[in-house]
Amino acid sequence: MAVMLSYFKPSVMFFHRRMLIRASLFLNFCVLTYVALQAAQNSGTGGGNGSGGGSGAGGISTVYSDNVNLPSGVQIVYNSNSNNNNNNNAETETAVRDAPASTNVLLSSSPSQFSTLEVETEPSSTTSGDQQQLQAGSTLAETTDAPRPSDLGIDCQDRERHFSYSQRGSYWILNHYVPAEKAYHCNESITYTTHGDITFLDNIVPLTKRWDGPLSVAVYTPGSDYEAAIRSMAYLRQCTGPDIRQRVSFHLVLDERHFPTILRKLHSQQGPPTTRPPLLTVPMAGLSTATPDVHDNKRVVMARSSNGQAVLRVKRSDSRSSSQAKETTAAESNSVEVDTDGLPIVDCDQPAPWSTPPQKTFKQAMNLTYPVNLLRNVARQNAPTHYILASDAELYPSLDMVQLFFDMLRRNESVLHLGRPKVFVLPIFEVYGNQTVPSSKTELVGKLKAGLAVPFHQKVCSYCHSVPKSKEWLVANVTDGLHVFHIAKRHKPYQRWEPIYIGTQDDPLYDERLTWEGKSDKMTQGYALCVLDYDFMILDNAFLVHRPGVKVPRREPLRDAMAKKQSAIIRSAIYRELKVLYGQNSNCVL
Repeated sequence: MAVMLSYFKPSVMFFHRRMLIRASLFLNFCVLTYVALQAAQNSGTGGGNGSGGGSGAGGISTVYSDNVNLPSGVQIVYNSNSNNNNNNNAETETAVRDAPASTNVLLSSSPSQFSTLEVETEPSSTTSGDQQQLQAGSTLAETTDAPRPSDLGIDCQDRERHFSYSQRGSYWILNHYVPAEKAYHCNESITYTTHGDITFLDNIVPLTKRWDGPLSVAVYTPGSDYEAAIRSMAYLRQCTGPDIRQRVSFHLVLDERHFPTILRKLHSQQGPPTTRPPLLTVPMAGLSTATPDVHDNKRVVMARSSNGQAVLRVKRSDSRSSSQAKETTAAESNSVEVDTDGLPIVDCDQPAPWSTPPQKTFKQAMNLTYPVNLLRNVARQNAPTHYILASDAELYPSLDMVQLFFDMLRRNESVLHLGRPKVFVLPIFEVYGNQTVPSSKTELVGKLKAGLAVPFHQKVCSYCHSVPKSKEWLVANVTDGLHVFHIAKRHKPYQRWEPIYIGTQDDPLYDERLTWEGKSDKMTQGYALCVLDYDFMILDNAFLVHRPGVKVPRREPLRDAMAKKQSAIIRSAIYRELKVLYGQNSNCVL
């Protein structure tokens, strides 16, 4: 019996081995057949476009989908590091149209998950007149935005730009009260951030003609200055061409002690900015073309009625008691005709609002101080981009600065890789009132040699804007493009230097306790940059020029008194705080 078992055992094992080999061969045949069918299908649907290298980005591999028709030069790129939760975009029903050659469609996770992130276009020397269309198994997001300079490796997140409001101290902030229509990726441009009251809004027109990126403008609108600001913003958007409507966002700063009598309903919108519905307008019937009464001290306060509808509670500061406050809903009030953005429609044949200003603004009549640093921070924090140029509304930039700046970054100049934080400084100048603002360094130097232009505030505070190596800067040869001319520190003898520069959202903010009337409002931020060991990279072919007119010294007893008080606050309180926050450096002076 044992002999028989020993005889059959090898036979059984041999039989099992033969069956396994047959099963393996059958499975291999199935796999090869499937691969052949897939290859044939891919060849019939434009799979020949699959030639070409990878994207060059670390951690990204190139994969070609058999159900995507690819125009010449277009690749489907899957980011293996993306979160699998990105497949929630399947509800989007639009496809990418007009995709030019050399377009990378960035998808997430794996080939089986056509989750949509973005379309990224690379520059191409030729464009096809035929409409190109990408058709995927699921949908891809449509985009008409400019190419993103992702090759620069800028670490940032796109910023939301929906309307919101918040309170900071005694001020209410209406963020994106009138947003720009164009959306920007955080890494594709530089935002010119600025501020002003209603007397400065006429500068927005020349700024948009000279600045080729987005602008973020914070406007101080106490009391009836709000109405004047509404008229000015409406005129700017409706009567001066498409640039302001496309690229300029306005944010309002209201004083809770002098709330405007006419206020649009505060509300927040959901969804992406590109689908944001028009702003609603609540009672605008009182918005006349006449100069508002600066002594109208009614206050409008947001409230909610019992049914949840937003209402305006109007409190009058007269002899009547607060119990006589009147509530008016948007539905019950008469409204003037408004544009699609909620602003009143204006007659563009009439003079601009700023051409016939009131004798005194509300701010002037009430002797209100100007919260300059609060406005600077509001404009900056609402900027859509990582890079910002925080400037004053009357400082006009040289031309093509955004494009030249990114070209400089792409060249990977060695100085850009220094480990310390850095900002890019723009020298500032003034021209006399009968002169035009120069557009190029060659034109600027010519005006300086002819005595038609001077360094900024040369006659008022020369050390405030004295740029290191300024004489060498003026005589240096003008070259193509933009370069770092000199790397400086805010050390002696430039310890009180107040440069204006291209920086980032990561730089220290301005101290909002300081006002324009008290002077030295930028010194605290300059001190922080110094202690943090910032490099001040002075650019060679970029500059700012003040609106025509050279400032001269004049007696201002009231402002001098306020400056004395503000200086005492800086020395006694703010300086101690800065030392705790940022530390000390013997080379840094406040």
